[in-house]
Amino acid sequence: MLEFGEKLTVLPSDMRETDVARLREHGFDDREILSVTLAAAYRNFITRLADALGAELRRDAGYAPEILRAFGVTEQEARTTIYGDRLTAKDPGTKSSLRHPRATGSRSAAASNVCWIDTAPPAAGRLEQLCAELERLTAPWPRRHLALAFGLSPEALDAALSFGRLLGMGGSGLGPRLEAIIGLVVAATLWVPYPGIHHAQGFLDAGASSEEVAALVRKPAEGALVGREREAARFCEKLARLPSAMARSDVEALRAHGFADRDILTIAASVAYESFICGIAAALGIRLEDEDFAPAARSAFAA
Repeated sequence: MLEFGEKLTVLPSDMRETDVARLREHGFDDREILSVTLAAAYRNFITRLADALGAELRRDAGYAPEILRAFGVTEQEARTTIYGDRLTAKDPGTKSSLRHPRATGSRSAAASNVCWIDTAPPAAGRLEQLCAELERLTAPWPRRHLALAFGLSPEALDAALSFGRLLGMGGSGLGPRLEAIIGLVVAATLWVPYPGIHHAQGFLDAGASSEEVAALVRKPAEGALVGREREAARFCEKLARLPSAMARSDVEALRAHGFADRDILTIAASVAYESFICGIAAALGIRLEDEDFAPAARSAFAA
């Protein structure tokens, strides 16, 4: 279980069906595998949001010294700031290999399956309602297989959908083009084709050209974007790729391009949420729906 969670955190593009099979060999049933996936993806969400905004520890919490030491934090830093060395962005060094999967084997479910685990078919009741709601919110390119992948835990789908409405699907307040840019940058950085193709299509629908889509997937930190969009893409790529390198100056750069603090919170939370969705899609091998996606959207994530 720990190896599964670590791999999903460090290199989601490397997830394969054999990783799920190994959990089954150790006695995990498919509902438990879904729960392990959700737990790992959620913790990655929290990590990215905290690092993006520089969330401090409670100064009166009395954390055990051994816990602080495990994360390289002194008791003095816990009482003042744990981000004292992150006022100005530094060169994080060599980029990670997130976009270069190395493992062999299937990266998505067979054509007859939605994903690598069993799913409960939508039947009368809450799951059917939630599936219909997600399809409505993501039309005209419904993420039907994403909804079905949550089938063994409708309550988790309900929570993810409630939060997702605030950060995407037209509900963020950032506009459909910037929503698509954020989702595409995250999916391209983590190299998870399922959400990537959906966001590439959304970017096209928001007026982007095929060349703009290809450029942003090729270079998620800049693409062919300019101004505010380029700075937002740079912030999103860095947060998706290496959250531990985030600094106060990254937030200040967004402010300098006219983003209000509410917008910055929404952007950071959107990156964290899209990373969560990428984690689910990568860990469970969610298969792309049989929709008529534009060739530019599909080819952007071609192997």
